[in-house]
Amino acid sequence: MVVGAENVPVGGIEIDSRLVNKGDLFVATVGREADGHDFIAQAAGAGAAAVVVMETSAAAADLASAACDNGGSAAEGAAGGLHGAGSAAEGDGGTAAGMAVVAVPDTRAVLSLLVNRFYGDPSRAFTLIGITGTNGKTSTAVLTEHILCRAGHRTGLLGTIKNLCCGEPVDIQLTMTTPDCVDLGKIMRHMADEGIADLVMEVSSMGLKMGRVDACDFDVGVFTNMSPEHLDDHGTMEDYLASKLMLMDLAKSAAVNMDDPVAESFIERANERAKGKVIRFGIKNKEACDIFADKIEYSAGGVSFDMNFSGERARVAIGTPAEFAVYNALAAAAAAMLAGIGFDGAVAALNTPAEIAGRYQVLTSADGVAAIVDYAHTARALENLLEAVRANPSYRRIVSVFGCGGDRDPSKRAPMGEISGRLADYTVITSDNPRTEDPAAIIDEVERGVKGSGGAYEVEPDRATAIDKAIRSASAGNVIVIAGKGHEDYQIIGREKIHLDDREVAAEALRERDENMR
Repeated sequence: MVVGAENVPVGGIEIDSRLVNKGDLFVATVGREADGHDFIAQAAGAGAAAVVVMETSAAAADLASAACDNGGSAAEGAAGGLHGAGSAAEGDGGTAAGMAVVAVPDTRAVLSLLVNRFYGDPSRAFTLIGITGTNGKTSTAVLTEHILCRAGHRTGLLGTIKNLCCGEPVDIQLTMTTPDCVDLGKIMRHMADEGIADLVMEVSSMGLKMGRVDACDFDVGVFTNMSPEHLDDHGTMEDYLASKLMLMDLAKSAAVNMDDPVAESFIERANERAKGKVIRFGIKNKEACDIFADKIEYSAGGVSFDMNFSGERARVAIGTPAEFAVYNALAAAAAAMLAGIGFDGAVAALNTPAEIAGRYQVLTSADGVAAIVDYAHTARALENLLEAVRANPSYRRIVSVFGCGGDRDPSKRAPMGEISGRLADYTVITSDNPRTEDPAAIIDEVERGVKGSGGAYEVEPDRATAIDKAIRSASAGNVIVIAGKGHEDYQIIGREKIHLDDREVAAEALRERDENMR
């Protein structure tokens, strides 16, 4: 249904009424906490030229009714509908007169298409690489961009820890791993205008499920791994898997971790679209892999291995002494090769350092106490992290400091507690981002898991205090594993975001420790 003129020029597209400028198109979408249809009047007051609404929404019915009551006049109908519904007031500084209204079955389903058309299909201007998986997305994305950049390509990166265009930060504030359609359209248009050759981006399960990337032209899709996460959003692992698989429907080629239990599901979907352009990678299931690692050797300073691909073999050394680092390197190499980089180029780049903030980031004191800051915030990630630390013979005692986020899947809290209690010598249970939940209630759930493991522990709800105490009480050869927040420089308590950076707190505690030794 269209109420008003059918050919209305628009100057921009927004889903947040507070960002609407005169002449923009406002698309009313339904989110977790707000319904855009409740803010149509504000968009109209800001000068929106047109609005897209759900056919089943009350707003659509009110607008259609108002149009009929006003003799079908587009301008009067739209204005009358908005004001008649009580969603705008004369004093709001604006009117909906002249605003065109389009009603569609699903505003989210058309949003990506509208944004893509408005910004001129920007993802077709470069090679687009999307990376999905429960763990390893960020590290794989950073490593892939690093390989492409070392090969001389003009690159872009969109992800959890940073957004870059040709090595420079992108000036846009993002709150999600995969940006909403509007932000994504703006960023991709900017990157296309800057002449990038490749864009590497993390693609979350919710980004796929909510249709944020539906109109993106992915050249490469990468699957890292899958374990329980985001069940507060997906409800079931089946829905979580179905969402992840959507990337294979959108990508022309794919790289798949063959050691993951759901690998065959990704291979099957990728083959439907990629027509055989699939690189299988792994460590354990070598016979099924195109690229694999063997002769893996761990040391205090990292891990080295032979990377094998189509009869070629080369030694690779990574600064993170963990098996997951090997998987991330294989995934990045496979993605880069699908994007046109040769085996030798991938190996050469992997053998040069690539900084990944908040991912197995090691800080040390003069007397041999280490702190490792990592983003591990799932049961699988925490287990992988602690197993990697335990395998390091230079660490004589492991202290784990972590908590679980509020307003997120509670089913992982006790399992994470059990893992920490089993693999660490001592656990300090603290707060992560409690959000609107009671921090003590979250800690209680984690504590049940630690108790079940029989591991030694204590509770310190204040995260900064927990980190500081753990480092101050440590002895030479101890390592304090600070998990859950990694690169984040904030903590969310209630709806307030306060400054808190695990790396800063740990560095200050280590510095004070060194000073006290003098």
